[in-house]
Amino acid sequence: MIFARGEVFEAMESASRQIAAFTVVLSVLGMMLAVQYRDVTLGGAALFSTMPDISGAVSRLDAVDAENHRLLEQTRVTEQKINKLESQMIQEGGASSQALLLMRSAALLNGSTNVHGPGVTLTIRDGHLTGFAYEQFLTHDWDLRSVVNELFLAGADAVSINQVRITMQTGIFCIGPLIRVGSAKLGPPFVIRAIGNKTLLTDALNLPGGVLDALRAANRGLQVSKPVAHSDVQILAAGGVG
Repeated sequence: MIFARGEVFEAMESASRQIAAFTVVLSVLGMMLAVQYRDVTLGGAALFSTMPDISGAVSRLDAVDAENHRLLEQTRVTEQKINKLESQMIQEGGASSQALLLMRSAALLNGSTNVHGPGVTLTIRDGHLTGFAYEQFLTHDWDLRSVVNELFLAGADAVSINQVRITMQTGIFCIGPLIRVGSAKLGPPFVIRAIGNKTLLTDALNLPGGVLDALRAANRGLQVSKPVAHSDVQILAAGGVG
């Protein structure tokens, strides 16, 4: 096929215009990609610059935890020294010994000090839940209150539920499937500890037709253990940390 000279020039001019247009488009596209890459790079750098130092945070947390345990141990040692001095003063007699006895009695009532001594423990677990009226198979606030009241009536000096000290000001209330004891929200199993005459406490709980028998016979499937006597039971002060 033979083209006239004018047709060739027109074709070349059209091709030049198309090439120029493509060049402009590619240039703009290149600039857009460069800007986008820059934004992504800067954004990534900003992201990593604002991310917390995880390893540093873990190290600081470990240091705080170690310091907390050190202070707790120091507190225990100090309490032991104070108790030893108080016991010596009580043995010496006099007005100061009477004051110390009153202070110790008050500390037991308000739960302001850690205590340990002979006592009992028992555990209450929920029954096997079903889809129908599952609330009937849960441990309720009145269940725990009945056991706590029985222990205090039997002469317990201190009582706790899941390491939460029970005092005269401690409320026990249901909040859904959990039970609020003081300011703590507790779930099963509920481990109850009591300090006192372990024989009297055990006999009171094992009384035929008593509080534990009533819980077991309530047709709710609650798993109520037998009270176990111990030569030494540890109960923290109210608000204490184990």
